[in-house]
Amino acid sequence: MMQRKSFTLIELMVVIAIIAVLAAVVAPQVFKQVQKGRIASVESFYNSVKIAATSYFSDTGTWIATCAGAACNTNTPGFVTGPTGTNWDGPYLDRWPGATGNPWAGAYNWDAPVGATANFGAAAAQERWITIFLVPLTAAQRIDLDKDGAVSGTSGMVRRFPPAVWTATNTVRMLLSRDGAVN
Repeated sequence: MMQRKSFTLIELMVVIAIIAVLAAVVAPQVFKQVQKGRIASVESFYNSVKIAATSYFSDTGTWIATCAGAACNTNTPGFVTGPTGTNWDGPYLDRWPGATGNPWAGAYNWDAPVGATANFGAAAAQERWITIFLVPLTAAQRIDLDKDGAVSGTSGMVRRFPPAVWTATNTVRMLLSRDGAVN
């Protein structure tokens, strides 16, 4: 009689244990790389908007008005569409991400309030920044560290809003320009 060759229960359990150990070692590294990619995406978008906004200002002599989410695509004048009869040489961005356009499914807003209280300096001055919504704690702190060289959230180019303590999800403001010194 011919005997069939098969795995014993012990052999199967050893193989499953090895796979579980490998997964436990590899999974955190994979998730860390995903988070790094999301942070890099936000920082790249910040740099693109900074170039676009300063190009707009260079061409027209004014700053783009405040806009929220997808409205930045159609805001006139703006990043994607512009005013007629001016030196607008856009579009400066292909499109502005929609209401869930950042890597954590939150929105990006462009803020350029006129005559607003200063957020990034000691005295009131005209400021322009990107507001990023729903940023996880570790990502918000990493963005702050990358841009400011320290994690504070209350000084430098990256601020949490409102300026309380870091929470599980944060609203982060990243300064693009300010008519005055930054504290």
